Amino acid sequence: MLNFLGNRRRLLTLRYLALFESGTSIEVRHLARVIRGVETGNPPRNVGTADYESAYNALIQTHLPKIDQRGLIQYHERRKTVTMEESLERHVVLSTIAQFVLSTGSSI
Repeated sequence: MLNFLGNRRRLLTLRYLALFESGTSIEVRHLARVIRGVETGNPPRNVGTADYESAYNALIQTHLPKIDQRGLIQYHERRKTVTMEESLERHVVLSTIAQFVLSTGSSI
């Protein structure tokens, strides 16, 4: 589980998506701008094309399919949307712990 949560972008994605109620759908392009904005310290509207594409590609190729496999979201590849599952809320606690471990170098 720690390996799954050990990626900063994946943690940011989980924490952002957990802000929404189960059943809510988010477009991946919106998610990519928000995540990259957090990473760069810029508002999503100020995220440049190269930064956006980097986050978007990583999300659709790696992170969203992995999160979907865990049953935390439904990633709709053809529509490029994400729908939150109820189990996502429970896993945010684990992602917060993993974030702490990664940032402090502590061990569990």
